[in-house]
Amino acid sequence: MPSPCVVIAKDAFEAWKPLFEAAALPVRYAIIHDPETAILDGNRQDPKQLPAEVIWLTLEALRGPLRRSFKHLLENAPELRWVHSIAAGYDMPIAQNILKRGVRLTTSHVSSISIAEYVMRAILERFQRTDLAREARARKEYPRDDFREIYHSNWLIYGLGSIGSQIAERAGAFGAHTIGVRRNPSGTEAVDQLITPAEVAQHVGRADVVVLSVPSTADTQKIVNAEFIARMKPGAMLVNIARAALVDEAAILAALDSGHLDWAMLDVHSVEEAWLYRKERMDDSPLWTHPKIALSQHAAAHGNGRHERGAQLFIDNLRRYSADEPLPDEVRLDKWALSGS
Repeated sequence: MPSPCVVIAKDAFEAWKPLFEAAALPVRYAIIHDPETAILDGNRQDPKQLPAEVIWLTLEALRGPLRRSFKHLLENAPELRWVHSIAAGYDMPIAQNILKRGVRLTTSHVSSISIAEYVMRAILERFQRTDLAREARARKEYPRDDFREIYHSNWLIYGLGSIGSQIAERAGAFGAHTIGVRRNPSGTEAVDQLITPAEVAQHVGRADVVVLSVPSTADTQKIVNAEFIARMKPGAMLVNIARAALVDEAAILAALDSGHLDWAMLDVHSVEEAWLYRKERMDDSPLWTHPKIALSQHAAAHGNGRHERGAQLFIDNLRRYSADEPLPDEVRLDKWALSGS
């Protein structure tokens, strides 16, 4: 019986070739060079004809000239058994289609560290009002204003998967009181208080900072709506590093304009989704220019350490797959609403 055929984009493989070679796994690597060329067992092949059993779904496979070759394999390769995605989420159509085929799908949480650091930086900037400091410097003035401390602030972290847990750990290290929201607690969560989604309405009014780090599912669509916001503490801050669908943006804008909320950091939002999924620009969106919104383009995950962590995770999982061992972070259709929450 031939060794499993593992399909990888050339750039992704070449970047971490020493790691793959050091692992010395009992697999055959099929490397896709361009839309017409793949190399398997030293021979050139049509990428669409590869006997793919495993696919590493990296950025090169999702975008650019190799996208159609990988898409064809994901949809048609008869021997495909497992796809490992570089993404943490699984609500995208490509991931849903993989699962509907009955193919195993694992996700990556290697950007959790990056995202957690990004969130802490964003909150520190707002608490310490670094924008005012920059303006004062431009005026050559020396104001002596007190800034807010994270110490003794209250954080509600909605979703305690890998990302939410990393955020809670760092906020706790600053001395914040952390309230974690999780549908199925394990009992080992590193938070000061653990609640379920049904209890959020009772506790959200205590939070100075609300962080959304929960997957987008039927149960989490627009969980932050006008009613949710009305329960939030006056002057609170909202951070969304999960999915735009979790938030009613019109309600957020209204709360910021009224002064009920102090500030929002949106790394995921309608502007980003319009461009990502439809290649539509939303230059007139008020999100761009609102003075109380920090807007970024799904950039929180882009820490430079994620690349090596991602490659090592795939190799570790490939070792487990070869040994017929369980795969961490495997998504199952019957657990979509629960995973990571």
